Amino acid sequence: MSDKRDWSELRDRRMAEPGAAEAYEVTRLAFELGKTVRELREGRGWTQVQLADAASMTQPAIARFEAGGTMPTLPVLERLAHALGAELVVRLALPSSAA
Repeated sequence: MSDKRDWSELRDRRMAEPGAAEAYEVTRLAFELGKTVRELREGRGWTQVQLADAASMTQPAIARFEAGGTMPTLPVLERLAHALGAELVVRLALPSSAA
């Protein structure tokens, strides 16, 4: 059996477990938020230390966030957005399949 098939079967079994889909979604959201902040920071030519200083945070906190390792609170997202000169937009929307 190939490694890819082994991985696919393991992933399918894990995703069938109770709560797995919800946990995956939370992790995906944390990763996407971190990726966006990293892209904005790099677009400004800033280091993590520079962003941490501008947002009154620590460099390790920025690193964890950018890696998707933490789910930030709204006040933290507001501080990061302000430091990066960005607008924080939070919205609720119906899934596109419900239209």
